[in-house]
Amino acid sequence: MTLIPGLGDGLKRLLVLAMVLTVACGNGPNQAKTSPSSAASPAVSASPLPFPSPAPGGPTPVPPLAIVCTSQIPAGHQLALVTLRAVQGIVVRDVTDLTHPVTRCGLSGGSNLRFINSTRISYIVTSSGDLGAAGSLYLVDLATSTTSLVRAWASGGYASWVYNWSHDGQRLSYLSSDGSGVKWHVLSAAGDKVLASMGTVPGRGVNLDNDDAIVGFSADGQFVAVEETFTAQKGAQTSTPPIQIVRLSDYKTVYTRADGTMGTWGASGARFYFRTGAGVQVWEATGKVQTVQAGLQWIRPWPSADGTHIAYTTLDPQGNHKVGFIDTNGGPLAQASNEPRANPGFLTPTLVWYAGETLCTSSTPCGLGGPALTGKTYVYDLAGIESGSVDTNLYDSWPHLPGQS
Repeated sequence: MTLIPGLGDGLKRLLVLAMVLTVACGNGPNQAKTSPSSAASPAVSASPLPFPSPAPGGPTPVPPLAIVCTSQIPAGHQLALVTLRAVQGIVVRDVTDLTHPVTRCGLSGGSNLRFINSTRISYIVTSSGDLGAAGSLYLVDLATSTTSLVRAWASGGYASWVYNWSHDGQRLSYLSSDGSGVKWHVLSAAGDKVLASMGTVPGRGVNLDNDDAIVGFSADGQFVAVEETFTAQKGAQTSTPPIQIVRLSDYKTVYTRADGTMGTWGASGARFYFRTGAGVQVWEATGKVQTVQAGLQWIRPWPSADGTHIAYTTLDPQGNHKVGFIDTNGGPLAQASNEPRANPGFLTPTLVWYAGETLCTSSTPCGLGGPALTGKTYVYDLAGIESGSVDTNLYDSWPHLPGQS
């Protein structure tokens, strides 16, 4: 456990490392020869967003980042937002043919990157590189290399970097944070709706294998959920449930849970998976909640785009992470390498990227902070084959759902 009084900037940096999953794929012959940081910063475009741009008089936005696209993205291709060894910045990588991946675009930095669709991405940039500073959320149109401001904030209180898009790109769910506490929002053409006031974040110890914060929309677009464990205060009568699910048609809260963490929507229908002390459970739109895997204490789950699997890590008795998979159709649990591995994410529906982790043993324990990464990264085929990777971080992949292009 990491003790951080008041959950200050040190925690924010640590959370980013834990919550922004890292990726990789092979180095192809069409890799960009120059760093994307060599480009000039773009001007903010007046191109319309699916909802009104921020009104004048608000916080001064942090300037957007440079982006360069060297080729168009063909329809239906599989994409990943990654970092590559020996290449500065973050790239949009076409991994449709993993033996010949292609770098389509390069971004000069940013954090918390997401695909909105196959030609639009978003990112957060802050005034000092620290998530405790003033920040802005930008949307980038890769087809035109234009950038639009989504929202800006004057200071980055806890969880100000947490956000996610609906699968049609028409809604944004995010957490805001100021001196009054954390609030959960949905932004759309209808305006900015505050769904819940989550409360303030008390000073306490943090365990990144247990503590988590996410927002997200169901695959069918009917529901939105929040799961965050940092504002909850055990024993407090006013404690906010760490899991809340809201129906978007009328903004009615349809489910709350007082003891959950590590949540994710499945990639089909409306199924929200989460972890409790009893194991992994799932909420369904009918209101039914059932156990998926008794006893499983998963960490950072990531669903495959075809809806058939969810990747995650667990802790072994020595404190190392091991990568595993749930078959959402009811098949047995599977494990990747027997060696320590961390931060898995689906690169494609059948390929998972993850990072190597230093081995902890009873005689050589890793101590506070947990195991260090080795610097080596891997791609694992669900058929059972692991190979090395040159990519160093994975932020997101596309498509998110079956049939998306």
